[in-house]
Amino acid sequence: MKRSILSLMYLIQGMRKAGIALEHKLDNIGLRIDDLDPTSIIHPSLEYDVLKVVGEGVVPEKGILIGQHYALAGYGPLLMLLVTSPTVRDALVHGIRFQQLTHLTGEMSFKQAGHRIALCYCPSNLQDQLGQLVAQAEISGTYKFIQDLYKMMGLSVPEVRIELPFPKPEELKQLQLYHDYYGHQVQFNADQAAFWFDEAVLNVKIPSADEMTFKLYEKKCIAELERLREDEKTPSLIQRVQDYLELQSGGMPTMAETAQALNIPERTLRHQLQQLNTSYKQIREDIIKDKALRMIEYKQYSIEMIAELLGYSEPAAFNHAFKRWFGQSPRQYVK
Repeated sequence: MKRSILSLMYLIQGMRKAGIALEHKLDNIGLRIDDLDPTSIIHPSLEYDVLKVVGEGVVPEKGILIGQHYALAGYGPLLMLLVTSPTVRDALVHGIRFQQLTHLTGEMSFKQAGHRIALCYCPSNLQDQLGQLVAQAEISGTYKFIQDLYKMMGLSVPEVRIELPFPKPEELKQLQLYHDYYGHQVQFNADQAAFWFDEAVLNVKIPSADEMTFKLYEKKCIAELERLREDEKTPSLIQRVQDYLELQSGGMPTMAETAQALNIPERTLRHQLQQLNTSYKQIREDIIKDKALRMIEYKQYSIEMIAELLGYSEPAAFNHAFKRWFGQSPRQYVK
């Protein structure tokens, strides 16, 4: 099943902010950092191919710094669902329920021991350097997400004790890196990452709770999961083209540029898409329509900004296309 692009996008942006040079690596596969769209979805195989390129030569411990640059922006409906939940318990339960819409590639769960509870995270791969890099960034990013989310909900960040599924560093400099971020009580060699809280935290009411808004965004999150499942039925070639176009924002690449990025002769790509009763033009337009709806529903962008992100030279051109697709203007749609 496809998943949110947030993991890949945050990793790439975090690497750049941590001072890791990426532009040349991404140029080689036809991607630009600033063109990554947080509302996009991606197939795990393409995600892994991109990760291999950007992660080459980066030591896993760099992930601690990379994760510190992860941000709440991009979570859209899921973020709104969490901050309008009645209690911290509800936010935790729904965060786990909709974890496929987050930056995580592994599995999140919840456990309790005595009067303490833990948000647990089991990374998908700790067997090689790339997997460890991603895991370090995801766990670091999750810790930052917890802190940022509490602040956004208007709550004080509770005391957290952290367990990590990594060996304790022998070098003092590396150990200090963990202590500076996670605190001196951090523990190593755990089976999975765990963020431990006092169980009383679960019953804390969220000041920004709102039942109507919560129900609205719960429906949107369910729809997002359905969209991920629907893409499983798509033929692989169409899916590859969709995946590549999903990564883009601004002006969409031409068919020739897409064929080059996918390492397929342009004539072959055109013919094979015809055999599947579609065309590059149709796939491209469907992607733009889908992006337009998602951006409008996220309510994080103005109409003018959406037009620019989708590659339109001016808002009027976007308004005309939107009205042709959906029978009403973008402003009428959002009312």
